This record gives sequence, C-alpha cells and structure tokens, in this order.
Amino acid sequence: MSAYEEFLTLGQHLHDRERIALYQFLVESQKARYLENACELENTGTASVQVADGEIQYVLKKGSLTYSARRKGDSTFNENLRQINLTDIPYLRKKRMLRFFAQSEVDVIWNFPLPGNFPQEASSYTINLYPYFDLRYFSNGKGRLLGLLKKLQMNNSEILEKLRVS
Repeated sequence: MSAYEEFLTLGQHLHDRERIALYQFLVESQKARYLENACELENTGTASVQVADGEIQYVLKKGSLTYSARRKGDSTFNENLRQINLTDIPYLRKKRMLRFFAQSEVDVIWNFPLPGNFPQEASSYTINLYPYFDLRYFSNGKGRLLGLLKKLQMNNSEILEKLRVS
C-alpha cells in the first residue's frame, strides 16, 4: 500500500503535519485535474468530485467559491463548509481555486476516509478554522507575519517525500 493510499484510510488519525503534507502533495500532483475542475466551474458554475469515501460539490457564484461534502451514499450534503472570494486576475484566480480544491479534499479525507484498519468515530464534519493556504493557520490566528515565520520553520519534507514516492 502506498503512503497516499494509507492516508486515504487514516481519516481522524491523520496528524496536523500529515494533513499539511497531504495538502502540499495534492497541490503538486493533482494540478491537471484541478485545472479541469476550475474550467468546469467557470463554464457551468458547479463541479463534483469524489475522494476517499466522500463526495464534494463546488459552487461558483458571483466570484465566491464554496464547497459542500457528504459521505458516498448519503442523501444530503453538509452545505457551504468553506468559502473563498476570488479575484478577477486570471492567474491568481486559478491559483486560489487549486489551493481551495486541495484543502477541500484534505478535509473530506479527514472526515470520510476509506474503510481500513483504523476505526473512525462517528461525529460531525470537522474542518480547521483557517485553511492551509492562509498563513493565519500556522499562527493559530495571531497574524499572517507570524504565520509566515512558523510556516518557514516547519519541515514536512519527510512525509511529503513518502507521498511523492507512492
């Protein structure tokens, strides 16, 4: 089993460093798929993807991108779990969308992992207050400058390398 496949089964057992490394891995490795999702969103206003044991529905409306998620087979979505406002500058718009897609997939893997050796507690949908692409995540909301310093000090290279090799 590859490291990525294992991460898909860990769910609630993923530690912060592992989730951040997974986010970085997804941003790098899924860029082509995320660009397709971004084009679909730009053209139709909605896009759907499946990851781990969950489904994600993205909605783009008036420059605002949101996602809703549910476990595969469930009838209702957890609505508007995260939202970002997009810019009119095409390059920055796509970049923000790609990071948003990776964040939402990490959130879904965390909440709806594939069945595996790790028992998951039935609970409500959990997300971090600040996404990984926001520097305030790294400073626990105490400012972007402090977040930048802490992000630069963080070392996920070992976990990220395991994911890249898989």
